Amino acid sequence: MAKARFTDEQIADFLYQSKNGVPDKLLCEQYGFSISTLRRWQALHAEGIRRELKQAESHAGKVFLGSIAVALLLTLVFSKPIGALVIPLFLLYCIHYIRRFRTISAKHIKAENTALARYGLGANNAFYQFCWITIVLIICALGYGIVQLI
Repeated sequence: MAKARFTDEQIADFLYQSKNGVPDKLLCEQYGFSISTLRRWQALHAEGIRRELKQAESHAGKVFLGSIAVALLLTLVFSKPIGALVIPLFLLYCIHYIRRFRTISAKHIKAENTALARYGLGANNAFYQFCWITIVLIICALGYGIVQLI
């Protein structure tokens, strides 16, 4: 088996430079590899990012189902207000998941296109959208409750 010309750290540095605007042709000429090699590294990196996002979504789905089960169990055993104590914890998890999703997807998206992590193809992650909907609904419910108190 042939020895690799570049270490994983060097490849990560090449991908980082490419992501931050250094022209691919310039990188290839400067470090002595082909554009097809760079494209292959980018594809492998993108696949790793997609896999990481899928794992995060899978974990988030389990947390969601667990929080529903806990809320129902607490409501059945105790009362509705006790079951509602799960809602703030779930809201915090939604915020955590959104931040984590953006951090993972930003590893691949160029700095000037980070809005794609929120609105572009990457935002088709079902749990990412669900977290935003949950946050908006809880804020609306809290606003409605405050208006009712006034």
